Amino acid sequence: MVELFMQMTKTEMVHVPYKGAGPSVAGVIGNQIQVTVGSVPAFMPHLKTGRLRALAVTTEQRSPAIPDVPAIAEFVPGYSVSGWNGMWAPAGTPKEIVSRLNQALARMLEQPDIRERLRASGREPAHSTPEEFARVVARDIATWSRVVKNGNIKLD
Repeated sequence: MVELFMQMTKTEMVHVPYKGAGPSVAGVIGNQIQVTVGSVPAFMPHLKTGRLRALAVTTEQRSPAIPDVPAIAEFVPGYSVSGWNGMWAPAGTPKEIVSRLNQALARMLEQPDIRERLRASGREPAHSTPEEFARVVARDIATWSRVVKNGNIKLD
């Protein structure tokens, strides 16, 4: 997320590796680092208490969970990074089984209590077809492959 932001804005930041959102939040609250990036649900409790201040969201549009916080795309046109969760099955799973699983997932996400619990944690419930999901995965693989190449990022 940050590497894409740096490439698109031609800015530089020092990467400080943390083992998850919890330690990175502690780093910001403890003034060891100036900013961190992560999911709204991970930071929501700290936003509510005022220990953290949200500067922007990485999604294409503002988050319904924190509507007063701008999307980076509002000042960096074309920037968009969205997290997603997906349901996976082994390759070769019959289409009728995939369809039944997808329909069950859609019914679950339509339940008001499920939607409210997701929204309360800062997530926006969404559902798609297996084909649409495959396009999202392919798009993200292409985006992050390009970011890694352009940033000359190597594994340690």
